[in-house]
Amino acid sequence: MAASAANPSAGLTVGSDGTVAVALSFVDPNGSAIRYAMDGNFTLLVDALPGNASSHASILAAIKSAESTIGIGQLFGDGAGSVSPAEVAMFENLLRYEAGTIPSAVLTGGGILQMSLDGNAPGSSRFDGVTFDGAVGADSSPAPITITSSSTLQFPTSGNSGTLGIAWNLTVSGGFAIPGPNVSVSVSTPAGTTITSSTGFQDGSVHNDALGYGAPTASGTLGISPTGTARVAFQPAFPLGDVLLGVSIAALVGAAAFLLWRRRRKAARGSTDAPRS
Repeated sequence: MAASAANPSAGLTVGSDGTVAVALSFVDPNGSAIRYAMDGNFTLLVDALPGNASSHASILAAIKSAESTIGIGQLFGDGAGSVSPAEVAMFENLLRYEAGTIPSAVLTGGGILQMSLDGNAPGSSRFDGVTFDGAVGADSSPAPITITSSSTLQFPTSGNSGTLGIAWNLTVSGGFAIPGPNVSVSVSTPAGTTITSSTGFQDGSVHNDALGYGAPTASGTLGISPTGTARVAFQPAFPLGDVLLGVSIAALVGAAAFLLWRRRRKAARGSTDAPRS
């Protein structure tokens, strides 16, 4: 996936168990090479990779060998000249199946979007899959394709407080680079937390749940140069919703008690004022 890319974005979801789910998306403005690969012809896609004719020939030979392999051979396209929804799904499954042979930084965005939680690097990363939206059509179609790679990073557990560091790096080895200065980033922290600070974003914004129940978000544009860094700090939210609920319940109980007291007082007066025989 060495094609030029545009409109990069990243959606990050922080879990209280130390996980960060990453959805890294970008648009290939001319999806023809990917469509040919989905249909079974990898030549254009491999030719776009760094390297020389010899390395490209080696890659194509390995792909040819994989096509005849039991299990994954059925995931290659039929060379009919167009890509069907089924072939898109097969290509996505092929990448998921072959994830162990692809540099993890390419699949998880580790070389492009680097993260830390409370200053710690992730202990592990897992490739969860990739999708290609808009890929259906003729192989020769130059229509854009939106590519989204999903992964999960595991950090030491931080609970409902911590600081997520995000570094955007355009200088990536391995043939995967995004030739643009900015990436749109959205960060969601665990439910019941509040974002106390968000730094390093252009046009950044923070949305906290006023009642302290929901998952707050911070978003903005990261990077005006080859590298950019942002930080989002969060902590347990003040339980305003619980406080208001407690006040409401207390008010209801108090009102009920007052009404009951008034009723009993009237009943007592009525029995005192009754005429005697």
